[in-house]
Amino acid sequence: MTYDLSLDAVEQARARIAPYVRHTPLLAPPQLRGELPPQLRLKLENLQVTGSFKARGVFNTLLQLDEDARARGVIAASGGNHGAALAYGAWRLGVPATVFLPAAASADRVARIATWGARVVKHGAVWDEAHAQALAHAAETGQAYVHPFDADRTLAGQGTLGLELLDDVPELDCVLIAIGGGGLIAGMAAAIKQRRPNARIVGVEPTGAAAMRYAIESGRVAPLPEVRTFADTLAPRAVSERTLTLTRRYVDEIVTVSDAQMLAAMRWLWADCNQLVEPAGAAVIAALQSGAADVSRHAHPVALICGGNAAVEGVFAAYQPR
Repeated sequence: MTYDLSLDAVEQARARIAPYVRHTPLLAPPQLRGELPPQLRLKLENLQVTGSFKARGVFNTLLQLDEDARARGVIAASGGNHGAALAYGAWRLGVPATVFLPAAASADRVARIATWGARVVKHGAVWDEAHAQALAHAAETGQAYVHPFDADRTLAGQGTLGLELLDDVPELDCVLIAIGGGGLIAGMAAAIKQRRPNARIVGVEPTGAAAMRYAIESGRVAPLPEVRTFADTLAPRAVSERTLTLTRRYVDEIVTVSDAQMLAAMRWLWADCNQLVEPAGAAVIAALQSGAADVSRHAHPVALICGGNAAVEGVFAAYQPR
């Protein structure tokens, strides 16, 4: 099957979700110092509602459900950020919501979701197992399943971040984007490349959960034999045909970073930029600090800080790199 994402679909999503999401700020070069290129800017999507880009895809999906579907309620499986976004979006729109999380999900993640009134169900060791159970529950109840990355409406919503970034930096020539299931990079890359074909798109994955690179090397979607990373929001065992196809078409390079490198990047973001972020949000900085990615030849590069949902209390002590 052939997949693509039209610029028109992304532009329509942008107009649709505008009343519900923030235009997040850009951290300009004078506020950065030290080990990163002085021309680099950070797109602070960690300051989005619910703390990550996920609200974009969620609102674009929920706002297109008919009244009967909204009344029945919605279901999702999540590593944390998608669940929080779904719970918040459902609360804003008066829709019942259930979120399935892996059993190891932290109390902080559960609390973030429950705060907005969603029912939380823990199941399985990893996202993929929670996802399978959530799909079965949706089939039984007739409720709409809101996929975190493998759905056209989700991708169009995430693509709005690409258009917003081009508004912020019209001369954009390179952007670094973290990869989990691939919805963010697929949506953003499709939107950016259709506006600026020569912009370079670099994806960043954890070395212990490089599902997109594994799929590209395998020539097909294939589950990783195991997942070993503390970046739980970047840790599905497999991407999807949809996100793989779009990544192959629009993404120029994929690099990987270790847990230890992400932890160092988290500390740098806090110390130098006053930004408390989760491992996924720090992955792009880890790629630059480690030398896995190089933007020195670009005049207008941006690193996307995709999420900030880290527990404040003992945040760094809680993360133990493998």
